[in-house]
Amino acid sequence: MAAGSSFVVYAEPAGTGLESAIEVNTESSAAPTEAPAPAETSQSTVVTVEPAQPQSSAAQTEPAQPQPSAAQNEPAQSQSAVVTAETTQSAPTEAPQQTPAAPSSSVSAGSTTVTAGSRVVGAGSAGSGSQVAGPGMSGTLGQLGTGSLETGQLGAGQTVVDGGNASFAGTLSSPIVNAVEKYSYDQMCKDIQSLSSRYGDRMHVNEIGTSWDGRKLYEIVLGNANAGKHILIHAGIHAREYMTPLLVMKQLEHGLEFYNSGSYEGVPLSTLFDQVAIHYVPMVNPDGISISQFGISAIRSEQLRQTINQCYALDVAEGRTSAAFDRYLNYWKANGRGVDLNQNFDADWDQVTSCGHPSYATYKGDSRVSEPESQALVNLTNSRTWALTISYHSMGNIIYWDYSGNKVSAQSRELANLIAAKTGYRLAGSSGHGGYKDWVQIKDGPIPSLTLEVGSVSCPMPVSEFMNVWNRNQEVWAAAAKYAMEH
Repeated sequence: MAAGSSFVVYAEPAGTGLESAIEVNTESSAAPTEAPAPAETSQSTVVTVEPAQPQSSAAQTEPAQPQPSAAQNEPAQSQSAVVTAETTQSAPTEAPQQTPAAPSSSVSAGSTTVTAGSRVVGAGSAGSGSQVAGPGMSGTLGQLGTGSLETGQLGAGQTVVDGGNASFAGTLSSPIVNAVEKYSYDQMCKDIQSLSSRYGDRMHVNEIGTSWDGRKLYEIVLGNANAGKHILIHAGIHAREYMTPLLVMKQLEHGLEFYNSGSYEGVPLSTLFDQVAIHYVPMVNPDGISISQFGISAIRSEQLRQTINQCYALDVAEGRTSAAFDRYLNYWKANGRGVDLNQNFDADWDQVTSCGHPSYATYKGDSRVSEPESQALVNLTNSRTWALTISYHSMGNIIYWDYSGNKVSAQSRELANLIAAKTGYRLAGSSGHGGYKDWVQIKDGPIPSLTLEVGSVSCPMPVSEFMNVWNRNQEVWAAAAKYAMEH
């Protein structure tokens, strides 16, 4: 859910020891009191991508902060990553490794410049970041865990549902991306590799950053990297909203499969992709999603584990939760360091109503754009001129299109009306602060932008909700690209 936004009613069953929590604000800046939903029991294949080595530290009375090294504060050089797919049955519990250094940042209201300290580099021909593999994925995606894996193999306990294989463009006969209960970072990495092997130069994959726990952040470019127009679609910025990465990966797969044979509203997709490149960042917050799906054992850094334990202790002490620890983690919304990434951008950040310490939700960070994940998005956004951006969140079936000081209000409203006609979602303005959409609408060089809140049930959403989400959003990417082509 977008920063401060709320349309969720959580009713916990009697005897769970959890308070009911009701969220009723419209992107309000007030911090909600929330209670975790029931944990899912299914497991997923676990893949790690060249993790940096987190350093452990002694327990502290305040939440632990991963410590940067001086060398890592310098901008990293562009590098290619090497990827092999591997698997385990559940989240890793390895010994602590070294945490990525905190990237340095220089920010000012309305115009943000970030110098990344962890593998975030400038724009390339296919977007910001070092190209992991160009046309045909001649390279590979990174070092993924331990063991061996056949392409497309799912983890133990994963049940595939029949969802998302048919769209306006056609029906996938042999899908790679499957709708499962917990679509994990590791599964996404394998799917990116498999899609690239199958579809070759229809896609480009770039590394745009690295999370605190060493997971690489990927940008996938669908279409002509040198097109005249570019649109950015990102998902998974909030941990418990992990159905949104599955949604955009299915959108990507349909675009790839029907690249040369499909059409949208009379326009061949090949023509659309020649003129408009779609840049997907499918999972902005892989550490947080891993926590929500698999618990604290998914985090390799001992220091981050200490931070997470301290978040829980403080939230219990302050009455922010009475849930058991495992259930509390199911409901995790922040990144691995307890920062709500969608309250961390330079959109009236100082006005964000925030928890006073790292937490599972609503802590804005100790400074604007303080996190490697938010910095990666800022760098990517500043790397080129964008026709529009779409931020996927859940839940509520709402489109947030406006913000105080929006410099592209008319264009954002026009785009919102178009997407509302495709999805059936209702429109709303934003009153919270610190969100990505809000920042790009008020910054120098503003961008028409939307936040889409998908789904009708509380997060984490069961996979049974995916067909509802897919049916409403399966043509959003094409509608946005056609809009960009025509404007």
